[in-house]
Amino acid sequence: MSEPSLLADLNPEQRRAVTSTVGPLLILAGACSGKTRVLTRRVAHLLQLGTDPWHILAVTFTNKAAAEMKQRVERLAGATGSRAWISTFHSTCARILRQEITHLGYTPRFAIYDDDDQLRLIKGIVKAHGYDPARVTPRSLLRRIDRHKNRMLTLDALQREGQVRPTDPLVRVWPDYQAALKAADALDFNDLIGLTVTLFREQPAVLERWRQRFRRILVDEFQDTNRAQYLLLRLLADAHRNLAVVGDDDQSIYGFRGADINNILGFERDFPEATVVRLEQNYRSTGNILQLANALISRNTSRKEKALWTDTSPGRRVRLVRKPNPWDEARWVARTVLELCRGGYHYREMAIVYRTNATSRVFERSLVELGIPHRLVGGRKFYERREVRDMLAYLRLITNPADDAAFLRIVNVPARGVGAKTAAALRDGAVERGVPLLANARDGGLSSVRAERAVRSFVALIDEFTELARTLEPADLVIEVVERSGYRAKLQAEETDEARARLENLDELVRDARGFELPPEASAPEDRLRAWLDRATLAGPDDEIPEGGLVTLLTVHNAKGLEYPVVFVVHMMEGQFPHALAAEEADSVEEERRLAYVAFTRAKRLLYITWNVEGTQLEFVNRRGPRTRRRADPSRFILDLPLDVVEGDIPSLEPGPRIGGPRGKGEKLDTFLQHHRMRREPGRGPRRSPPESYRLLDIEDLSQLCRGCRIHHARFGLGVVRSLSRGRVLIVFDGGQPRSVPLHAGELQLVEE
Repeated sequence: MSEPSLLADLNPEQRRAVTSTVGPLLILAGACSGKTRVLTRRVAHLLQLGTDPWHILAVTFTNKAAAEMKQRVERLAGATGSRAWISTFHSTCARILRQEITHLGYTPRFAIYDDDDQLRLIKGIVKAHGYDPARVTPRSLLRRIDRHKNRMLTLDALQREGQVRPTDPLVRVWPDYQAALKAADALDFNDLIGLTVTLFREQPAVLERWRQRFRRILVDEFQDTNRAQYLLLRLLADAHRNLAVVGDDDQSIYGFRGADINNILGFERDFPEATVVRLEQNYRSTGNILQLANALISRNTSRKEKALWTDTSPGRRVRLVRKPNPWDEARWVARTVLELCRGGYHYREMAIVYRTNATSRVFERSLVELGIPHRLVGGRKFYERREVRDMLAYLRLITNPADDAAFLRIVNVPARGVGAKTAAALRDGAVERGVPLLANARDGGLSSVRAERAVRSFVALIDEFTELARTLEPADLVIEVVERSGYRAKLQAEETDEARARLENLDELVRDARGFELPPEASAPEDRLRAWLDRATLAGPDDEIPEGGLVTLLTVHNAKGLEYPVVFVVHMMEGQFPHALAAEEADSVEEERRLAYVAFTRAKRLLYITWNVEGTQLEFVNRRGPRTRRRADPSRFILDLPLDVVEGDIPSLEPGPRIGGPRGKGEKLDTFLQHHRMRREPGRGPRRSPPESYRLLDIEDLSQLCRGCRIHHARFGLGVVRSLSRGRVLIVFDGGQPRSVPLHAGELQLVEE
């Protein structure tokens, strides 16, 4: 493609990003602002300027993204473009290490261990040290090792800083883990980047050789880089400084994987001569959706200032929908999907987006009830998840003692000392006697005293659950099985994101049992349990999907990078979105807000935001004292939304969170409805200058302000202070619009009558 045609269809900022070829470059690319187009055009532009493709390195995070970038570059630049090194971070480092790793004592034939390989290795080491795997969980240890490696932290450094105690199992397991990897001539996933950084630090000649090789470096999704990846880029680019990064701090949502938002926020500190280009024109969403997203994300303090805009129509207002319980919320979404289909939309054009996978179950069920074809992205069907199937197996054995498959599934779940040999002996004895496994286990006869004790303990547990099933409702029985079996204690001990997600799925199973519509003939608790189990079993297998497309169900994390004409963002309640584990930490709340921003900007034409009053009671994740049912508050992020782009169920006087951060005990936005009405009344818009009867006092620091005092802002007029945090003031202005504004000299003044 010729130079004029290469730039012809770019907007001015995109063109500037492509043609700024000298020195470091930070491209702040908002959602759907054409970042991939800019990256690929930039590579093609460098080639047209005479840059040898051998000297170009472009890195991203997924093989899919790298393949798409390669194809686009080749279409733009032909065979020359195919010679540029376009790859993922890990593939790039693997290629470098294959050539240079002998400097670190490995051979070029080194193996790369995946997650399962690593876990098996850790399990063996934990067992060799005599640790109880129920208390010292291998997966938790592996997660900690991965996290430290992502941050380029060594065990010695952690011990010097007092972050790891001498008695911590990590002190013994981590060195043995690394020694075992080295003995096997193997690297784990994180070693690929960490050892490349170590190589460059320890071997200056090797580093210089690769610096000469990669004289033009481009990085996609820069906001998702971790500490190790950033150090790698700094080492390669510090000499020539030709580092171009593309990213959006407002879409930094992978902190749990080690992504460090400070890499993009601090880029201009490390590269003060950097050119900064903002891509703010959005090519996806309507004006109202963008205005809503901008208002939401502007509440974050740790971000680069930018605002998305579009030259298309405002479109329909964003619909807010409040329902009394999760099932009504899910049924409303399913019915709306059908109505939209009758209006001309296709199933494939719609997505249901939620914060955690546990949320999917009630929406799956409602879609199935109405015969709506759908697919679940990033997870299995709810009833096929391991923890759910384990609990259902317990309940199946309770209701049917002859269910041998259920027996075999749970006889050693959680681990209680019934190994493969014992299970085989039980199976052989049952076949010989012609009785079910549970009956054979009840009669004993095992050669090992330890195994006999473990099996008798399991049988007693099932007998205990069978007695409870005669009086307890299904939901309460599930709770007792999770508790008394030790299942909850095992997952809590792991202290991993996966374990917490599994506990949330068990919470959802409890809610599913509570919400089950009982058939008239199910009069006794045991009958109700069997009826619910029948429904759960029938809903488990994948249904035959008819042609014509599918409604997509997925988490926000899985939705990143995707777009749909119609998006339902569901379960927008406190404790769900933002998540309960993040709701009291300022930095975590900001990442949750970024998640909401990503969710909203997936929508092209129609956006629905739904929540319910009953919410989701987390029975097992945070269980302290007696179980209670409580009213769910709408997400604080809903209260961040501008009133002139939303319609439907506007939150009013119901109890709710503080809108500027973590909730205060007993607080509520008690004037929201009043402000909302004032906003709607003709002639009652916010005033920009105070009445002459007011006296204005200059504000020099936050100590002059307090909650409830009257304030005047040079741009937004009069308001009331709601909260103070980190150099910012949350103000509810007289027009009804809450805003978090910085304490800039001259903009804020205290009002005295």
